[in-house]
Amino acid sequence: GTASAAARPNPPPAPTTTWRVGSGPGPVTFLSATSVDTRAPFTTAGTYILRLTANDGALSTRDSVQITVQPANTAPVVDAGPNQTITLPSDAILDGTVSDDGRPNPPAALTTTWSLGSGPGPVTFQSATSVGTRATFTTAGTYILRLTAGDGALSTRDSVQTTVRPARITFERRVTASTDDVEEVVSNN
Repeated sequence: GTASAAARPNPPPAPTTTWRVGSGPGPVTFLSATSVDTRAPFTTAGTYILRLTANDGALSTRDSVQITVQPANTAPVVDAGPNQTITLPSDAILDGTVSDDGRPNPPAALTTTWSLGSGPGPVTFQSATSVGTRATFTTAGTYILRLTAGDGALSTRDSVQTTVRPARITFERRVTASTDDVEEVVSNN
């Protein structure tokens, strides 16, 4: 801030100054509340009104400044989507969601990656860096698939369980009109 006294009396007295909190959601501790230029650390995010009062011994005046304190960077919020059950040869449709607070500032690029947490066989992701993608399996069993998101400083992940059933086998009985022989045919669907 700045403060100066009127020209009268001559020479004007040096004004005294004091910083105070007008309003805000948390405490503010001024490093030097009587200095025009000082630092004010904040512990709570929100909007603050800080007031500088100057007094020359006869008169006083004040001015205010509004300070908006942003919250600290938080990790992205990740949801890998609902658990699902599929039957081979189908693939799983993964539909995750990711949101971020836009920090650190300047914001880093938000990155996402799907990976295999556990399972009895390999998994192929159509696009491992897309929040919505497909996963292909070759082996039946229970798989844990992980979606990880990072903002350049912090990362977090969520998992989804995918149960993969083996391919269905259907049996078909055929009876021919000319004989009573029964022929069994196995087909994979």
